[in-house]
Amino acid sequence: MAVRSSLCFLSLSLVLWACPARGASHYLADVAAGADLLARGERRAAIQAFERAGERDMNDPLAAAGLGHALECDGQPEAAAGPLSLALSLDGSNPAAQWAAALSALNGGSLEDAHRRLEALAGAEDPIPPSVRIALAYARCASGDGAGAAAALAPIGSREGLPSSQRSLAALVLGAVAYTAGESARAAELLREAANHLPPVAFTDLVPLHRAPLVPEARGARMACAPLGAASGAAAKARPVSGTVPLYLDPFRIPGTHYARFFVDGRCLQTTNATPYSFAWNTRKVRNGLHKVVIRGEDENGALQGETEEVVLVRNEGVSFPPLYAEAAYREASEALCRAMLLQPDPLATHYLLGRALRRLGEEEAAAASLETVMGFDPDFGRAREELTAIYKARNGHRIHGVSSVPTTERQIAVTFDDGPNAIYTPPLLDLLERFHARATMFLVGTQAEQHPDIAREIVARGHEVANHTYSHANLKTLDRPGIERELLRCRSVLRRLTGRAVTLFRPPGGNVDVRVAETCAEYGFTSVYWDQFDSWLQKHDEATVLTKLVAGVRPGSIILLHNGNNKTSRIVEPFLEEMSRQGYRMVTVSELLSHRAPGSTPPSDALEAPELADPAPGR
Repeated sequence: MAVRSSLCFLSLSLVLWACPARGASHYLADVAAGADLLARGERRAAIQAFERAGERDMNDPLAAAGLGHALECDGQPEAAAGPLSLALSLDGSNPAAQWAAALSALNGGSLEDAHRRLEALAGAEDPIPPSVRIALAYARCASGDGAGAAAALAPIGSREGLPSSQRSLAALVLGAVAYTAGESARAAELLREAANHLPPVAFTDLVPLHRAPLVPEARGARMACAPLGAASGAAAKARPVSGTVPLYLDPFRIPGTHYARFFVDGRCLQTTNATPYSFAWNTRKVRNGLHKVVIRGEDENGALQGETEEVVLVRNEGVSFPPLYAEAAYREASEALCRAMLLQPDPLATHYLLGRALRRLGEEEAAAASLETVMGFDPDFGRAREELTAIYKARNGHRIHGVSSVPTTERQIAVTFDDGPNAIYTPPLLDLLERFHARATMFLVGTQAEQHPDIAREIVARGHEVANHTYSHANLKTLDRPGIERELLRCRSVLRRLTGRAVTLFRPPGGNVDVRVAETCAEYGFTSVYWDQFDSWLQKHDEATVLTKLVAGVRPGSIILLHNGNNKTSRIVEPFLEEMSRQGYRMVTVSELLSHRAPGSTPPSDALEAPELADPAPGR
């Protein structure tokens, strides 16, 4: 049995020795696949493709350059530094390695290094690709050279033919130049173009937080950059070897070994069952560079008992090999990678500068919309907080800061629903409200609205009011000021984008509010809407009891809190609406109820504690 296994192993080793290096024929295909994934914004999948390529050939810069750029776009600049440095060390003249290093320098705020690399790339290519021109213009603008930035972009001509992401960034650079020059109308026009062509991905998703800002004020809480230093990882740790290198399997480290197998770059070069388990590897038969050596111990049935792995750096004088890849195929993969590696648009800088330019022009509402987009992600970005609070301070003179019911003699009430939109409960609720000619106020959660945008729009289309219930249904009392601002303003920004409505009504999840939360809400123009009747009794009582308590407590001007993500609540809505209609109540939005309050009256603003209901049924 042992002899038969030995013969099988020997045959397999001979076959593998006769085959070309494992993966060599697939290396360029993996690089091209990574480039395609990167171009489509699928960064995690691109990282995996470039890692596969690097395992197939550790000595070519394309995989390392692509991996470094993909990691940087994925918000991992520290992890990106090693592959980017490795790409340059493998071939510093490779265009993909140079382009990736130039983008990394710019993204890392190293403007001098970025200038040097981008100017070299521009001088080496004719014609200069638009992507290089745009990156060069960005670097010049960030250095204060507005005229140089405009000159770099001038040969592109019309931006209409550019891909959306490149058009957005080119317009952003020109908008920043106009903004700095005080040309507010021109800046607003260009920055609107930049905003309209941002890629359809989550904001800040592709923008490294440490990039050099286009203008000094357009920066937020950015991380310190990771400098591009010496190659790290396998290259830095590799043991240099040359000539014939003895390889050994230590049976004390891998007990149970009957066969030793020696692999280099995935090829089995030797299988032996003779002790001592050794193999004399002639490194002159492989190219100079990095190679992975794996020594595997197996029992007499071929079951793995253990293995060791090491990356070595082969350096032999006077050794040459023919090109590993066809020139045309390699050039095609390199060009595809260079096209995929782009300086990504910066949504926060775009909306920040647009908001500032619009405010200079007196377009306060549009300016507020842009600045809220920024603060929904980074409240400390530039002067966004200062600008936005100034806008709302000018409007807040007659705004009610908090309300739980409205003094009125008219028989009307506001029925409100928290936690939507909900794919299960909201559509039938809208039909039910229509049956009773009721108009409601829906306090929507931002993440829910993003998941169900069509339902959010339908709520408005059917005559109801949308209001703010935070972006992620957070307990605001547990957050610091920037956290509160993010929750309030990101939700407002989402609802404005989806429904076109500037939302001013807000309800804290769970009624969790304190002086700090209330003051922050008021500062950004929100009226905090509480309630005088609510469905949270359902936690302690059955539906019939709760319905009786609700009906008994209603009076003209009541604000009733119900939930649009709870199975128990859904069962009491129809009988409640039916009874309110029978008693002659009109069911209106909160804004309409506020507009009918008795002259000279001040609505009460006492906050009631009402913990959210846990719904065992499918909901969110």
